[in-house]
Amino acid sequence: MDGSSFIPLEIFNGVLLSLFALVPIVVLIVTARAGWGVGRVAQMSMRARLPLGAATMERSIRARTRTLMRVNMWGLLVAIGALAVVLVLTPLGGTPYFIWLFTIVLLFGVLTISAAVVNTRERLFSPAPAAPRVARVQSMRTADYVGRWIDRIPGWILLVSGLFAGGASIVALNGLVPMTALGWLGAAMVIAVGAAFIGRWAERRVIAQPQPASDTVELAWDDLFRTDALSILRMGAAMAAWFPLGLAAAMLMRAGLPLASSGWEAMLGLFPWWGIPIIQVVFLWRQGRLREPLYPAFLRAPDPRVA
Repeated sequence: MDGSSFIPLEIFNGVLLSLFALVPIVVLIVTARAGWGVGRVAQMSMRARLPLGAATMERSIRARTRTLMRVNMWGLLVAIGALAVVLVLTPLGGTPYFIWLFTIVLLFGVLTISAAVVNTRERLFSPAPAAPRVARVQSMRTADYVGRWIDRIPGWILLVSGLFAGGASIVALNGLVPMTALGWLGAAMVIAVGAAFIGRWAERRVIAQPQPASDTVELAWDDLFRTDALSILRMGAAMAAWFPLGLAAAMLMRAGLPLASSGWEAMLGLFPWWGIPIIQVVFLWRQGRLREPLYPAFLRAPDPRVA
C-alpha cells in the first residue's frame, strides 16, 4: 500500500472533524448575545416545575445557563481540535483502542471541567446584604440530589466490573493477543480509577459551595443546577468505567470466536462504544428535574399515600 492511499483518509477525517466543529462554533455565535436564553429558561421553568419569580431571578438563571452552554461548547471545540491533531498528524490515529480511549478522556475532561468550574466559580444568586436568607439545617450529599440508585449504579458497579473483567482479560489473553492491546486495556483501567476519584473530588467541591438565597424558590433553582452538575459528573465517571469493561468483553469475544473474516469482527471492535449512549440516557433523562424532597413545601407533589 503506497503512501498516497492515506490521503483520502486524512481528507475524510479533516472534513468530518470540520463538520463536528461547526456545531460548537454556531452555538457560540448564537449565544454571544447577552440576552440569549429567554425561551430556554422558560422551558427549564416548566420542566422543573419552578417559578421564575422576579426579573432579577430570571436574569441570574439565564446568565448561568448561558455560561454553562458556552463553557461546554468551548470545551467541545478544544476537544475536537485535540482529536484532529491525533487523527491527522500522528500514527496513533489508526489505532482504534487509542481513539476510543482518547475520546473518553476528552469527554470526561470537558464534562468535569464545565460542571465543576462553573458551579464553583459563580454564585447563582447574590442577595443584597439586608435581604433575608434561607439555609439548610443539615449538610447535603450527592445522593440527596441525584438519588441513591444513581449514586451507586451504574458508576461503582461499572467500575468494579470493569476492573475485574480487565484484570481477568489481561491474565486470560496474555500471549493470545498483542501486548499493545493489553496495554491499552490496562490504560483504560487506570483512567477509569482516576476518573472515579477526580469525579468524587469535583462533587465535593460543588457541594461545599455556599448557596446564598433569599427564599426557598431561589434555593430550589440553585439545587437544580447542582443536581444537573452532579449527574453529569457521575455520568462522566460511569462512561470512563464502562470502557475497560466493554474493551475486555470485546477482546475476549474476538479471541474466542472465529470471526476474523466476518462483519462481526468490526461490530465487536465497536463494542466498547455501545454502552456510552445507554449510560448517557440513564443519567440525562432526569436533567432539568429536581427530586421531590428538594422542592419548597408549597411546590411538592401531594403524597398519594395520604388520604
